[in-house]
Amino acid sequence: DYFSETRDGALNMTRAVRSPGSTLKPFIYGLAFEAGIARPETLIEDRPRNFKGYAPENFDRRFRGQVRIREALQHSLNVPAVETLDLVGARRFGASLSASGARLSLPGATGTAAGLPTALGGAGLAMRDIAMLYAGLADGGRVKALVETSGEPTPASYQFVSPANAARVSEMLKGAPSLRGRAPARLAARAPVVAYKTGTSYGYRDAWAAGHAGDLTIAVWVGRADGAPRPGETGRRAAAPLLFALFDAALPDAAELVASEGASPARTVAPANALRVANGDMAPRIVFPQRGAELYADGFGATARGFRLAARDGAGGYRWYADGLPISAGALWRPAAPGFYDLAVVDADGRAARANVRVRAAQ
Repeated sequence: DYFSETRDGALNMTRAVRSPGSTLKPFIYGLAFEAGIARPETLIEDRPRNFKGYAPENFDRRFRGQVRIREALQHSLNVPAVETLDLVGARRFGASLSASGARLSLPGATGTAAGLPTALGGAGLAMRDIAMLYAGLADGGRVKALVETSGEPTPASYQFVSPANAARVSEMLKGAPSLRGRAPARLAARAPVVAYKTGTSYGYRDAWAAGHAGDLTIAVWVGRADGAPRPGETGRRAAAPLLFALFDAALPDAAELVASEGASPARTVAPANALRVANGDMAPRIVFPQRGAELYADGFGATARGFRLAARDGAGGYRWYADGLPISAGALWRPAAPGFYDLAVVDADGRAARANVRVRAAQ
């Protein structure tokens, strides 16, 4: 009885507290980037671990060994997410969610602090909060409360992560595996490039998919209002197809959007029956330093010896950048301080290659 005033027939599931599954993992990694603990190409171990009695497993109960943070998020590996939350601090993560306006419901007595199981959905969150967080990810890391009606005052925002780290997380999410039967957006002429994450709660009670493309954010929850399990209905199987159907309907002609997000326009490619390709038809490649490398500097700043960067292929005329800023000395890079850096080289035709590296002080 939807219109009953005595039976509360209108049930708004966007306010219901449910397990978010793995949908919070992007924000754990975002805080790790913010703290300088890691970068997308940082290596992390996916192996059996015991965190003071808490021993998480991956969804398929397999371990991959050493992986990059980027891969750990794209394939939703559980142990790397828990280890990263352990490094970030579960209490800090819970406090950041609260500061952003997300109302995390924790099991146990009032005043219980967030723990490591939060990484895998071990605390409750409403669908509205998940939508709010992903909208903030799309808005340069600024999280704002949702506004339902016109005329409401503009809510205050909370800078969950920096714009640069929000962009890093979004780029990782854009590389998540494509759904079965759906071509990757970068290979399709008019498909939106969606930065998305799925989630499945314990016992298949909640299936999630949330993401953003352009200026649109969509969150999908599939489940039963009474919390009964739906065996086999994962976020990827039950919620993600609806997420992409909604993006396709809302952005029916996304060719311009795809181009703006870095996809290459369609072009005719010769049959790949030989590897003899002219350098001018290839994107540049960074020869030194290679992705994930650790460099040891004997000094920092303008007086340091620096590192001689090297690239090959592409159209030549290379321009080098570190964290988006041009390297004024051409291919001679003098880092200002130890830490993680995103290096990029752009050739004369505007094609680019990237490498994420870590610089340490020489002993």
